[in-house]
Amino acid sequence: MMSKVWFARRKRAEWIVPGGQPAFELPLADLIFKLDIGPQRWLGETARPHLEPELAPEDPSALEKVIVETTADDISKQKFSSFRIGFYDSPYAPAEVVRRLSRN
Repeated sequence: MMSKVWFARRKRAEWIVPGGQPAFELPLADLIFKLDIGPQRWLGETARPHLEPELAPEDPSALEKVIVETTADDISKQKFSSFRIGFYDSPYAPAEVVRRLSRN
């Protein structure tokens, strides 16, 4: 399994993902430092954004939040033991995350 990176925007009281698909699926180890995620950014086990597959996907610059979803498989392979299964947010905007993950 890979960690999923969701780009979301606010719709009333919840975060939604237009298009309903993750922006990236990568190993957690490839995301930790590039997206500045850590235990302090944990949102919880049930903080998944609402997927809206009936909406057209939106450009990352039009979206507001980056949420990283981790699974048991991600955590079991991780050298950093303080990560948990669930959802983390990144302090970076979606467009910046595209830039960070697209460079080598």
